[in-house]
Amino acid sequence: MPESGEKKTAVERPVAGIPLVRRGVVLTALDLLACPAAMAAAILLRYGTDAPEPHWFTAMAWVPFFAAWRVAVAVPSGLYDFRHRLSVSDHAFAGAGAALLGVPPCYLFIALLQLYYMPLAQFSRAAMAADVALTALWFACSRAAVLFLMRRAGRHVRVLLAGPAGDCAALESEMRLHAPALALIAGKAELDGSSSKMDAERLVDEWTGEGRAEMVILATAALPHETLSAVVVGFERRGVEVWVNPDMRLALLAGAEVFSLAGLPLVRLGPGGPRPWYGPVKRAADAVFSAMLLAALSPLLLAVAAAVRLTSPGPALYRQERVGLQGRVFRVFKFRTMRRDAEAETGPVLATAEDPRITPLGRLLRRARIDELPQLFNVLRGDMSLVGPRPERPGFSAAFRDEEPLYLHRLLVRPGLTGLAQIHGRYDSDYRQKLRYDLIYLNRMSPVADLRILASTVRSVLTGRGAV
Repeated sequence: MPESGEKKTAVERPVAGIPLVRRGVVLTALDLLACPAAMAAAILLRYGTDAPEPHWFTAMAWVPFFAAWRVAVAVPSGLYDFRHRLSVSDHAFAGAGAALLGVPPCYLFIALLQLYYMPLAQFSRAAMAADVALTALWFACSRAAVLFLMRRAGRHVRVLLAGPAGDCAALESEMRLHAPALALIAGKAELDGSSSKMDAERLVDEWTGEGRAEMVILATAALPHETLSAVVVGFERRGVEVWVNPDMRLALLAGAEVFSLAGLPLVRLGPGGPRPWYGPVKRAADAVFSAMLLAALSPLLLAVAAAVRLTSPGPALYRQERVGLQGRVFRVFKFRTMRRDAEAETGPVLATAEDPRITPLGRLLRRARIDELPQLFNVLRGDMSLVGPRPERPGFSAAFRDEEPLYLHRLLVRPGLTGLAQIHGRYDSDYRQKLRYDLIYLNRMSPVADLRILASTVRSVLTGRGAV
């Protein structure tokens, strides 16, 4: 029983269910078998039943090593992770990446053997391309089957929300609207600034064990030190992950630069930013790739422009002032997705999920993010980058800066065509939510981070995730 005067932790009991089981061994065995099957099928697709014997011999002689390599690539790609990757699209795109990293190196190895050591070794580039496609298809279909079986069996990743009651309610609302079906909110537990270490320990005891929480999301980290430590240590020691929905200050520390002075661990509070060499490299890459994309997508751009003109009165393109690097105002290009008189009566207003001003075609363009493609011209001109915080209109930017001074950090880099907020958030997310992603990005800028964001943007475009 709680001591006199001690606040009792409010807990909602978890829903009974079956815990998530580990199925990595079965999937690993199937992946190992899928490798020779994909290689054989690729050769048959290329040559039919009359495939030359050296091709069969070369492929099958190295199958054990190639299969092991593909599994080794699949592990860091998250293809055995059914706690954090809960949608088919997550595994499909991870599988495509794993196929590209896992298959071509095997054929490159054969090419080197053929060149230097074994002239009789043979392979076909067409068979390699087919092998990549078949491996990616296998990863996508096998993981989709696992997710389907999990749903049929009623197995979920059970999530406990912990924090102030109002914050937990807001998180619950967001998750019920947007989280994958396999993420189950098992309950909510109230923790705030007055919660004690004993409250935290009791919470851990209540929510650990079979059929209880498998993941805890803290709505805030602003808890007493002893309480927060007891929650993190208690749950982690029992195999339950603890995550936090960061506020602005905590987001500012994500990936922050750390160094020691006089034996003291010091963490930089401002955004660390990229290495000095990365700015010129990124600008050069932006110019090259934006020019290539404009040339490749020119038929699509012309077709969309014609469709916009034909389906609603007004121009196909419009220009709008946005705030860029160091607060410089520039004009951004976009395909028009709203009525021509959308702001005649209201003035500048942020778009909402069911905004009546958006035209039917405009809604499709926004869902596929095609309305942003003309901004490749802005990237080519140097107003924007391919990856970075999205540029905002001057009036909104000024208002956001007044409300949250950390918003100024977004102006330290060129705004981007896409960014962390665009691949993880939603089109109509609150600016504070987007700012958290932007602050995290500013502390983790790198070529690898940008490539991952660009790859994830392709997934968002194909799935419509995050669009209004």
